Amino acid sequence: MTQNHEKIIAEYRDADFNRRLHMYLQFPPLRSKFMAIDRSDLNDQLPGHAARRRFSLTALLNVLLSATAGCVKRFS
Repeated sequence: MTQNHEKIIAEYRDADFNRRLHMYLQFPPLRSKFMAIDRSDLNDQLPGHAARRRFSLTALLNVLLSATAGCVKRFS
């Protein structure tokens, strides 16, 4: 991994949700690293006894992008 990618990943770790979303869309080759960071962050936030599920950034993006694609298809 290049030093540039390491800087981008470090920036992603410190970013808020909106910035993370933009970075996720902007850097497709790093998406697997971004998803791993999101999963780790969610796991750190959950108490050990909590059994509830949290939605990952990937799941939220899939819903958002599939809804957008459906809207665009209807306009075509």
